[in-house]
Amino acid sequence: MIVLVDIGNSQIKVAISKNANLSRIKNFSLKDLYLVKKYFIDICNKEKSSLFYSSVSSNNFEKKFRNITNSIFTKVTQFKSTKSFLTVKNAYKTPNKLGSDRWSQVVGAHMIYKSNTMIVSCGSVISVDYVTSKGSHKGGILLSGANRYTKCFFDIDNLKDIKLTRKTKPSLNVIERTTAKQISTGYELMISSSINKIYSELNRESGQDVLLLLTGSYAADISNIVAKNKIIEPHFVLKSLSVIENCI
Repeated sequence: MIVLVDIGNSQIKVAISKNANLSRIKNFSLKDLYLVKKYFIDICNKEKSSLFYSSVSSNNFEKKFRNITNSIFTKVTQFKSTKSFLTVKNAYKTPNKLGSDRWSQVVGAHMIYKSNTMIVSCGSVISVDYVTSKGSHKGGILLSGANRYTKCFFDIDNLKDIKLTRKTKPSLNVIERTTAKQISTGYELMISSSINKIYSELNRESGQDVLLLLTGSYAADISNIVAKNKIIEPHFVLKSLSVIENCI
C-alpha cells in the first residue's frame, strides 16, 4: 500500500493510494505532527506501506518528519522539483526553486489531461501555473492567500479582527453593507478578476480554450470565473503524486 502526503505551509494532507485511486483523505495541522505519526503507525500496523510525499516545509520540519517516517514505513521517497519529468519540462532556470507541490501538479495535469492547462492552486498562497499540451511548463503567477490578505488590515484597529468568510453560495452583490462582507467580497473580486485576466490572455495566445484546473482547499469558493472548460480538484497534489508514483 502507498501512503501519499502533501506537506504545505500550514497543513499536512494524507491519502491512501491503490491503483492510482485515492481514499481516506485526511487533513492535519502542521503543528499536529504527533497525530500524523499516530495515524501512520495505525496504517502500517494493519498493512506494510511505503510513503511518497511532497514538501514545501522548512528544513527543520523536514528533519522531524523524516525521523518519524523512516522508522514506520518500509520505504520513504520524496518527490522534488527537477528540470524535467518524463515528457514535462520545468520553466524555471533553477528547477528546485519551484515548489514541489506546484511541480507535481504541473506534471500531474499534463499526464492526466494532455491539454493546455492553467492550474490555480488555492492554499496559503494562490499559485497559477501553465503547462501546454506538449508538456512545456511556461511559468506562473503568485497571488496572496486568504489569510495573508487579511493581515494587511492588522494595523487598522477596527479591522484587525475581521476574517474572510467562506460563502455557501455565490453572492449576487458587488457592493456590500458590512465591513466584513466588503473585505471578503473585495478579496474574491480581486482573485477572480486576476484569474479571468490570466485565463483570457492564455486563451488568446494559444488560440483555443485552455483547461482551467482549480485546486486546493478554497478552490470551490472561487466564483465569477469565466471559463468554458473548468475542473475543480481540491486534492490535486495528492492525485498528481498518485499518478507520478505509479509511473516510477
